[in-house]
Amino acid sequence: MKRILAWSEMFVLFVLLYIGIPWAGLTIDGLLRIPPWPSPVRWIGPILLVVGLAGLAWCFALFVRVGRGTPNPSRPPTALVTVGPYRWTRNPIALSHASALIGLSLLLGSVSAAAIVVVLAIPVHVAMVHEEKTLETRFGDAYRGYKASVPRWIPRPRKPQS
Repeated sequence: MKRILAWSEMFVLFVLLYIGIPWAGLTIDGLLRIPPWPSPVRWIGPILLVVGLAGLAWCFALFVRVGRGTPNPSRPPTALVTVGPYRWTRNPIALSHASALIGLSLLLGSVSAAAIVVVLAIPVHVAMVHEEKTLETRFGDAYRGYKASVPRWIPRPRKPQS
């Protein structure tokens, strides 16, 4: 039952993000008479949306299969997940949400919705810094080693094999 509740809470979060941000952005655009993104820019939207949603699905599947938990902090993974997109960045869920929401904003033509996503990056970053302390407490040296080798946000280019 707790797992169902955790996934239900995640569904509510999705509804709030993926309906609320576009609605707020389009409302602000209308009030301020901000014109929509030009057509060529809007074509990038579906690509970013699909990439972001695919990234979320991949991360969620890893949390269930490898981590034996959910992406909801109330039922977090019991094992440290360091495979898949977690090999390149410590926060692929946040980056996937950002990609999907920017994509949706572009698709809908809302400049303000895209700006809201960018502004939300600040509290997300603060939350991730706090979450890292929690992960260090839960997983100890395993997380500290992971943290030392994988960047928080921007993936590093791979070194060529010699």
